[in-house]
Amino acid sequence: MNIIFLEAVQIHGGARKSTIELAKRLNEEGHNSVIVDFWGSCNEFTEDVKANKIPIKILKKNDSPIAIFSTRNPFKVGINITLFLLDWIRLKKEFKKFQNTFKPDVVIVNNIKTNSILKKGRNYKIAYFARGWFAYNSIGFLKKLMFKYNSDYFIGVSQATRQAIYTGGLAPLEKIFVVPNAIDLTKVEQYKKERTERKDNDPMVILHCGGFLPAKGQDLSISLARRLKDNDINFKIILMGAVYDTPVSENFLNKIRHEISQYKLDDHVEILLNQKDPYSVFKNSDILIHPSDTEGLPRVIMEAMAFEIPVIANPVGGVTDYILHNFTGYIATHNNVDDYYEYIYKLYNDNELYKFIAGNGKSLIIHNYGKRNQVEEFDKIFKKLGKS
Repeated sequence: MNIIFLEAVQIHGGARKSTIELAKRLNEEGHNSVIVDFWGSCNEFTEDVKANKIPIKILKKNDSPIAIFSTRNPFKVGINITLFLLDWIRLKKEFKKFQNTFKPDVVIVNNIKTNSILKKGRNYKIAYFARGWFAYNSIGFLKKLMFKYNSDYFIGVSQATRQAIYTGGLAPLEKIFVVPNAIDLTKVEQYKKERTERKDNDPMVILHCGGFLPAKGQDLSISLARRLKDNDINFKIILMGAVYDTPVSENFLNKIRHEISQYKLDDHVEILLNQKDPYSVFKNSDILIHPSDTEGLPRVIMEAMAFEIPVIANPVGGVTDYILHNFTGYIATHNNVDDYYEYIYKLYNDNELYKFIAGNGKSLIIHNYGKRNQVEEFDKIFKKLGKS
């Protein structure tokens, strides 16, 4: 099959990495996948695509995509809207030219921007890939109409996402597929061999991965650090994630830094920004916490489990696809610091329990989230598309 992954990338995060890995796997299975990006403005993303030997097409090179509401000045907003519409017309035209040459069987999109330049009923099928949590109530009316009437199929990364799409009335169940993320276990094993031997007086390393935004829960990690310190637990929390080029992200990061200093946590909390090699941090971590407000099927949980790191997380989105409470990890009451502390305390003091949870998590990933599983699920979709 000829497959286009249509992107409008501004930040290269876990979801984008998953797309690159998926395109590569499909090509290895004999499909013809290409990544088409609107602007090519994220160099890290385009370099990663090329490093994985995936063809990439940039529709309209632009180092800084147009953000309509980057200002509160109504006049400037009007100018931005005009510029955006001109940009949109050019993108639509360039995609049509490429599509006529490449002749895709399916175009996979993941947001309203990419969906908007397509037209249902052409010689290809449109598959909307909901890689994050699909919060139906937060979607505007016009976007709902476009999702519903300008998509042939939906793909979710978790069963929770599938149900959200269905209960939102966007598609019948037979047109909603689930293709979970997958992980390269060979790479994980290579990093695990580099683990340093732990000593009795080494702190328990608690990892929190996520971009610096209020919804990702770093403020809970600060509250947790205070509780652990007050109870003389030997620990270190690592806050690893990206800081985005927005006032919200930058202000939130400054808030977290201020709280670290205010509560004298400098010896217990470390911030790692825009880490290029996250597995080098995973390999020496002991617990992953994930106090996020919204998720699709978080890649970091899958990676932690593959490293045999127990996970404690909020019950959001596809998290419960991974975590069976008390068996493959722990589900906390949403952002309840008491729960997070309780489960960390259990794992800190009971080595057999730690091994039990870690081993079950690793087994889940091996049997359900390998590369073969992901490719097989996509092959089912392609067979369905071929019959339509």
